[in-house]
Amino acid sequence: MAITVAAIAAVASIVSAVVAGWFAHSSRRHELRSRRAEAAHERLVEQKREMYEPIVDLLGKMFTSDVLPTPQQQLHKQRFDTWVNLYGSDGVIEAYSRFLIAMPTGPPAEIQFRLYADFLLEVRKDMGHVDTTASRIQILGPQLLNFPDKSSLTDPDLAAVCRRAGWNPPW
Repeated sequence: MAITVAAIAAVASIVSAVVAGWFAHSSRRHELRSRRAEAAHERLVEQKREMYEPIVDLLGKMFTSDVLPTPQQQLHKQRFDTWVNLYGSDGVIEAYSRFLIAMPTGPPAEIQFRLYADFLLEVRKDMGHVDTTASRIQILGPQLLNFPDKSSLTDPDLAAVCRRAGWNPPW
């Protein structure tokens, strides 16, 4: 009887060791996969930052100065116009397209700022801040110091903002 109890205990110990080893191996595999996914995500975020940073700088200068874009900035904008359709999120593509379609028609300043802010918010989401609570007013910050009517930035309905401004969007 004592031998049977000892044998059962030995088998239980062996099974426990095998199961613990299997779980440890599984845990290491999962951790490795997790690290690889995190590294891939970081590379993607860096690539997107490299893509977005120059265009955001260029558009920011457009709203704050009369300085014309340099040839290098123009080249980056051309590249951005192509690659945003592959790397950008749907929200970024839509916001940027609206901005590009609107600007040649000479929209009122409040519409220009609204479209620019919408683009910046979509870039922010695409960079990993999907649950952002930042508002258009917060995103534009100091650029709005002399902006008389901020309702175009707080109203969620772009069509209503366009109607109030007396501007017919071309999209």
